Parts: sequence; C-alpha cells; structure tokens
Amino acid sequence: MPPKQRFSPEDVIEAAFQVVRKQGWEGFSARTIANELNSSTRPIYDYFNSMENIEAEVVKKILAHFVDFLSQERTGDKWLDQALGYVLFASQEKHLFRCINDEKHTPFQRQFARQHWVKLGEELASDDRFKELPLESKHKIRAARWIMIHGLSYLISNGWFKTPITEDSILAEEMGYTLAEFLRKVNRGLYEEFKE
Repeated sequence: MPPKQRFSPEDVIEAAFQVVRKQGWEGFSARTIANELNSSTRPIYDYFNSMENIEAEVVKKILAHFVDFLSQERTGDKWLDQALGYVLFASQEKHLFRCINDEKHTPFQRQFARQHWVKLGEELASDDRFKELPLESKHKIRAARWIMIHGLSYLISNGWFKTPITEDSILAEEMGYTLAEFLRKVNRGLYEEFKE
C-alpha cells in the first residue's frame, strides 16, 4: 500500500503562491515549492503533470486574491475603493502584481480576467453614477480608468516613487495630492469625459 500523501493539490498551489509572493517567478521551481512545503518534490509531481499547470493555477489564485483586494471597503465609495485597491496591491504585493502582468503570463490573465471584470462591474451596479448609464458607457469609463491606474500601478510596483505608497501618502511632491485625492479626481474626470 503506498504511503498516504501529507499534502493536497491545494497545499501545493498555496506553497507555489507563497514562493511567487516572496520571490516572483524568478524563485518559482519544484525545489522552492518543495522547500515551502517542507517536503520533497514528490507531492508536486504526484498531483501535477507539469510546472506550467502549477503556473496557471498560481496565476488564477493571484487574480482571485487581486480581485478580493480590490473589493475591500476603504472609503465607502466603491468606485474609489476599487482604484485604491488596484494601486495599493501594486505597492504592497509587488511580486504578485508583476507576476500577473508579465508578458509570459498575459495569456493566463486573459483566460481568467473576464470573470473578474464582470464581478467588479457587478459591485458598481448599485452606484448611482452607473445605474442609468448605458452598458457601452460603463465599459468605456471603466476601461479608461483601468488604463490610467494600471500605468500608475506599474510605476509603483517597479519602484518609480521613492516613498512607500499608501492611501494617505502624497503621491508626488509636485502634485501635492494624496493617493486617494488623486484617484478621486481621476475618477471624476474620466467619468465626466467618457459617460456620454
């Protein structure tokens, strides 16, 4: 009778997620996952046919974590909270942000991202700003805002800003706005520009 496995497939994915969270894809290997599990590499290969399958599961887990992060209430304004969550994720989870946005993993992200786009859109359904807007206008506003905050998040995750970025930190000395104030203005401007 073969020995009973101490680890589940979910344990392996969680260990791989933690490796990527700490080290990025550079640290991702069967050996580092096994070290995170405090095990041999056998559980990894018992459950998964290839490291690519594990990568896909890790990207899926990162994206789910990302959406949960965006969905957290921070200010009571869901539209602002999603933008803050996006930028703060890039600041606080730099490796994870880079991992879901690198060129190699874009196909995985495209595969899983649509359901998250829908979920985040549903969170805005009760927002008075979005209730009466045509679907096309909602998509334009959200897409324009995504392009802007993704660019800002990319700069933050790559260390462009010298100070840590928090909701209340001044984004750039020249601007004089906190991150929350800046994103509130961006939200308002993009909404007004793209709602028609």
